Amino acid sequence: MLPTSKTLPELNSNKLKIIIFLGLIPSLAIANAGSPMMWFGILHSLVLNLLIGIYESEYLEKKEIPNRMWIIVGGNYFSMIVGLYFIAPYFSSITGNIDFWGGNTRFGDYELTGFVFGMLASFISTLILEFPFYFLSVKDKTKRKKGIGKYILTNTISNAIIFLIYLIIIFRGSK
Repeated sequence: MLPTSKTLPELNSNKLKIIIFLGLIPSLAIANAGSPMMWFGILHSLVLNLLIGIYESEYLEKKEIPNRMWIIVGGNYFSMIVGLYFIAPYFSSITGNIDFWGGNTRFGDYELTGFVFGMLASFISTLILEFPFYFLSVKDKTKRKKGIGKYILTNTISNAIIFLIYLIIIFRGSK
């Protein structure tokens, strides 16, 4: 269950000032280590993957495929770790992009073809890696087959959105 506005603690002005100050410290120290691709990857790893799993589970529920959300979320984390940290960089390097995360590549030199190839391989692997989690998450065994198309659709939608976000991040600095 996601927190609602009633369960979130109120921020007083001192806490807000501290949060803003702490957020600005890296800028003041010129601590700009890492690429935007890498930082979004961290956000994706820690937060967005949870939201994607919740979305996929809720979508299946709306399509009358009762499921265990925690299994779907777990499958999302598993496939994201394997797909984004192993498969995408590997397949990206096959086409010449040896720096998938862009930490060492100069602005304007990022290999877009390698990125697209790596993300496509990651998407295909995601469908395969998450399928057992989907299958086990469905509460009503008679609805497992009925939900396969819906599973593929929801997975495709969430992967397309993430792909577009990563593409927007790297597009300006690519060739």
